[in-house]
Amino acid sequence: MSSYIIRRMRLAHCKRGPEVCPECRAMNVERICLLDIDPLDAGLMQRRVIEIVVDGRPTWHEFDIVRTFDSEEDALRYAEREGIRDVVL
Repeated sequence: MSSYIIRRMRLAHCKRGPEVCPECRAMNVERICLLDIDPLDAGLMQRRVIEIVVDGRPTWHEFDIVRTFDSEEDALRYAEREGIRDVVL
């Protein structure tokens, strides 16, 4: 499994989300994001988590947003170039 995936998701400032955090509420926009689901310091700091299906089983992973894309086409080109097969737009 690659440590990078591409998902459409809402940006957030912290793990509390826009319901609780005013900074998250201010940046609550949906974007297409490249996610690192295997960050170097996993478990050492609080992060948002995402459910990913691996071998038919749901698993939960911490993640960091590495970059955002301006369009689906940009994200798909990047995924093809970098060999990222887990893309959900």
